[in-house]
Amino acid sequence: MTKKTLKIIHDLKKKKQGITSLTSYDASFAKLADQCGVDILLIGDSLGEVIKGDKNTHSVTMNEMIYHTKNVASGSNHAYLIADLPKHSFDNNKIALMNSKKLIGKSMADMVKIETSIQEINIIKFLVNNKIPVCGHIGIRPQSIKSKKYYKKVGTNIKEYNNLIKEALLVQEAGAGLIIVECIAEEVAQKITSLLSIPVIGIGSGNKCDGQIRVIYDIFGLSFNGTPGFLKKTQKKINILENVISKYINNTKKYK
Repeated sequence: MTKKTLKIIHDLKKKKQGITSLTSYDASFAKLADQCGVDILLIGDSLGEVIKGDKNTHSVTMNEMIYHTKNVASGSNHAYLIADLPKHSFDNNKIALMNSKKLIGKSMADMVKIETSIQEINIIKFLVNNKIPVCGHIGIRPQSIKSKKYYKKVGTNIKEYNNLIKEALLVQEAGAGLIIVECIAEEVAQKITSLLSIPVIGIGSGNKCDGQIRVIYDIFGLSFNGTPGFLKKTQKKINILENVISKYINNTKKYK
């Protein structure tokens, strides 16, 4: 396998081949996903929930993002690496650029992801103009909500529908190379995917996007705060890991 580039990811959209993406936070899981052939590994600030055990992503720091990004880079040879800019790490252009350089220069990420609002599109443009590859993120923004109980599908009325399409187009016009759409109505996600030339990666937004992203702990049924409802039941409970641990415990208990 060759190292995935942004051009390769874009070509997958053109060929209508599904783009695969998983979150990763450490070298071991990164190596596993990488060897399986995943296209993108996202070092997400979701580590606040699944690694630290917090109720949201808000406490994740730049130092933590740098640490985990370096770990994933150590375990991955082929996947395209995207790292989140955590909450308050892009409060203005100067801070956003400084922190993006840390993730790309020091930590070996290929791209940064940023949860901008429609009022902050210029931050994306500023980063791109300074040669920082950017992935946009619209729909539900975990950095803006306190817990999963506030998650609700957006784009279900005409106003939200139009706003999401407008925002997606602005993110592309600002120079983003990819966009993630989280928890938006499938009809909107499909429309955005058809309008944009950049790949659209969905999470909880139906199966009409160019690709899908999943939290790796979710697909194993291991996430500290529970798995999202859009995962299929067969994905929610995978007993292999539990069986291995239980077998180890039972065998060890037999020792004298």
